[in-house]
Amino acid sequence: MIKFISALGVMLIMILQGCAGVNTFPTVARAGDTVSAMIGGSENARKETTLVTLTDINETEWDLQALGLVRSVFNLRADGRAEGTHYSRYIDSYFSWFNGHEPVQTVLVVDIPANVPAGSAYLTVDPAKNDDSSGIAAPYKINLEIIPGVGVDDSFWRKSLTLDLALDFTKLEPAPHAKISFGIDDGIEIGAASLVIDFDQTVLNPDDINIYVPESTVRGSVSNTGAFGKTQRMVYWRQNGDQLFIDVVAPQGVDHTYLKIYVLHPRGLSSSPNLTLLSSTIYDVNGSEIVLTPIMEYFQ
Repeated sequence: MIKFISALGVMLIMILQGCAGVNTFPTVARAGDTVSAMIGGSENARKETTLVTLTDINETEWDLQALGLVRSVFNLRADGRAEGTHYSRYIDSYFSWFNGHEPVQTVLVVDIPANVPAGSAYLTVDPAKNDDSSGIAAPYKINLEIIPGVGVDDSFWRKSLTLDLALDFTKLEPAPHAKISFGIDDGIEIGAASLVIDFDQTVLNPDDINIYVPESTVRGSVSNTGAFGKTQRMVYWRQNGDQLFIDVVAPQGVDHTYLKIYVLHPRGLSSSPNLTLLSSTIYDVNGSEIVLTPIMEYFQ
């Protein structure tokens, strides 16, 4: 457990350096052990679709996805107070937003097959998504040394008052959500936006809906035009019957690249909640309506 926590700390450092890492922690393991790996930065990567193959010293390939050994794929975010969050180079701060999401480090947790022979090996990992911000072309080749001995898969036990509980990795993975974005990289500034979203109230309890808007801390370009204030925005939302109203106010203007809105709901609904963007009205900083069509995507 300590090794795993240390690994997560290193992964967070990678985020603060403005990139998403590709490596394993630990780099040495026994057959049967659990390892974690940094696999770039992807908002859309999922454990069910991430392709993972282990090639052992004999060049035998082990399909870990087919073997059911991919335990989890989830994202880490840096402390909002961390220096690198605010004072990385512009290109480092901007790169993940250019790929459509906030800065994240994607983490893979996987078990090594119990009968893999000792010796040099490597993982081949492909998140199979097009939003990776690592700057490295997938699939990734990640070196791993298998040492003699018999390992054991780690359940990351935690103690409660009365019993020991295994870590539920699904709590770290994304809840079902709709993502609303406004495009990237053509310099449009939003002064305000008003959105109306419809949903099936017989399927989704309105009390279970929540809104997440990631903070953007991109200071400005090399010429330092547009300091932190240019990413400020206030978001208000309310629910009335089977409609959700979301209002964004950004008096100084916010580049639409840095505005993402997520409508979340719990897993396990009886059917699709049919989240639908009914209408949107977008204004510039002078209060004039502008032509900009938000994009709404749904992720189960």
